[in-house]
Amino acid sequence: MATPVEAPSTSDPTSIITAYLRDHSSIFGELDELRKKGWTSTEADAHFQKQRKRADEAGPAQQKNFFNMMCHLGDEMQKSTGAIALSKSEPAVLDLCAAPGGFIATALKHNPDATVCGITLDKALGGHPLLVPHGGKDRRVAMLFLDINTLGIEPGLDAAEITSTSLFVDLPFFGQSFDLVFCDGKLLRTHFNYQEDRRDLDAQRLAFSQLIIALQRTRQGGTLIMLLHKVETWHTLQILHAFSKFADLRLFKPERIHGNRSSFYMIATNVQPTSEAAQNAVEEWKGIWKEATLAKSSSTREERSARPATEEEEEVRKVLDDFGERVIELAEPIWGVQKAALSKQPWTQ
Repeated sequence: MATPVEAPSTSDPTSIITAYLRDHSSIFGELDELRKKGWTSTEADAHFQKQRKRADEAGPAQQKNFFNMMCHLGDEMQKSTGAIALSKSEPAVLDLCAAPGGFIATALKHNPDATVCGITLDKALGGHPLLVPHGGKDRRVAMLFLDINTLGIEPGLDAAEITSTSLFVDLPFFGQSFDLVFCDGKLLRTHFNYQEDRRDLDAQRLAFSQLIIALQRTRQGGTLIMLLHKVETWHTLQILHAFSKFADLRLFKPERIHGNRSSFYMIATNVQPTSEAAQNAVEEWKGIWKEATLAKSSSTREERSARPATEEEEEVRKVLDDFGERVIELAEPIWGVQKAALSKQPWTQ
């Protein structure tokens, strides 16, 4: 039985979750201290700014290196989890936010008879180039070049709301089902419509738009792999808790690329997308996506939410009571990887 969650001094969900994790996991507590050193270090700030600049301004050689790293990541994931090589013949794969295409290349490497459908942001809109053959060059791979965050009808907007927000009614790959689905998108600073004051809102929208599309196209018993950040954030914990009700979960963190970062991958196998729990999750994600889409950039979390802060606090504590011990069990291996990586950085010495 999980230990009841004591109320911390703040009602912020991330603070509540962080306090719980520090109280119940020594590994997380040690990692949190290392992270704090980075937050106050000008050396760490310069290091990560340099990484962001290199990613934003990558030329052809750096883009190719990034592609090769993603292929290596995919192979490492397969070796560690076995999630990419599928046991059935002619499996169907869906890759959302696919560029540069490392997961497509890895999926085809381990499933040469697979067919792959993908969506990725067009280069003209600030997306990364796609470095895998597709269409006429490889008929196993069908790609759509569009911005997932502009798809309004599937997340539940009505016609008037779609018109007012300049979104679209497309339903990509509607009616198709897939054995393996990748949700690897992250908000790009190179996006033509990037706004710093909407960064958190649009990152949240991107995460949930991927999930809404993905889960409604995942075959019964299929696998869904998603890039996530920071277990202690409320929306990440919500996603993990939701999937724990209709899939088998494990978390994976590649040491070479993601070692000192907060990012990791959720590996959900034996997904049951038609279950009541899955359908309820999709409806909840639609509500979160819609709230973030229609919110003003300057609005606070309290202003955006129709729910009282105390009600949200209660929900956070209820999830931790129900899922806290399990999420620590899942997350301690990836926290250990980040802790080891950060302990080697000069700003943590």
